[in-house]
Amino acid sequence: MALQNAIHESGVLITCMGLYNHGKSSLLNVLLEDFDHKTFKIADVRETAKNKKVKHNDIIFVDTPGLNAKDNDNKRVMDAVQESDINLFVHNVTTGEFAKKEIEFLQTVKKHWKNPQEFIDRTIFVLSRCDGADENDIQATQRKMKQQIKEIFSSNSSFVDVSAKSYTKGMLEDKKLLVKKSNINTLVQKLDELKNTLQDSIVKTKKERLVKVYSNLIDKLNNKIQQNMLNMTELNRELKRVDDNFNEDIRKIENTLFTKCRAL
Repeated sequence: MALQNAIHESGVLITCMGLYNHGKSSLLNVLLEDFDHKTFKIADVRETAKNKKVKHNDIIFVDTPGLNAKDNDNKRVMDAVQESDINLFVHNVTTGEFAKKEIEFLQTVKKHWKNPQEFIDRTIFVLSRCDGADENDIQATQRKMKQQIKEIFSSNSSFVDVSAKSYTKGMLEDKKLLVKKSNINTLVQKLDELKNTLQDSIVKTKKERLVKVYSNLIDKLNNKIQQNMLNMTELNRELKRVDDNFNEDIRKIENTLFTKCRAL
């Protein structure tokens, strides 16, 4: 199954992460032009319990559970990010700067990532639900968050402030100004630019991942073969023991019969 997935996932993997109820699913739906929110469910209760993939043209979008919403959710997110080509880190701008859980996740990335700068280079930080925030507040929050990222990674980061709600309304009601103000098209443009910039790196990474999957599969098969050989060795020993016991029993029976026959 892992090998099939690695071979068939030929598109660019874009993974969406963030805290629970910060707008990940809403953002992915508008990127898919799904204004009925059927692809990625939206609700006040936790809908995304595991990583979910949806392919659209040459892109595979991945929705992940909310960071720290449940036990092991962070691990699921980290697993998805490590397999990702481009990341969207979604944050509800109305909550202010990064929360403690988000900072802890970014610090974990910094600690365990082979090359933390690669994570930053492949990540767009998306400020969601900007239709309900003042422009000055948005810019102030963005500056604080950029500083928080710089303190962790010692690097600058890419941000886009968007409104999935405004984009949906603009598209359904043919209100071009709303569509423009939503900044969704700006995000799509940034994603296209990032795809082009990372094209060679993405191809290289996919080859490395495929080699890794093959290597893991070969290791598993070799382990299985070794285990089967051990099992066969033990089975042969057991058969020999049974055969020896059988022969011994036959000799005893023959001796008994021979003795009785002589006594007659």
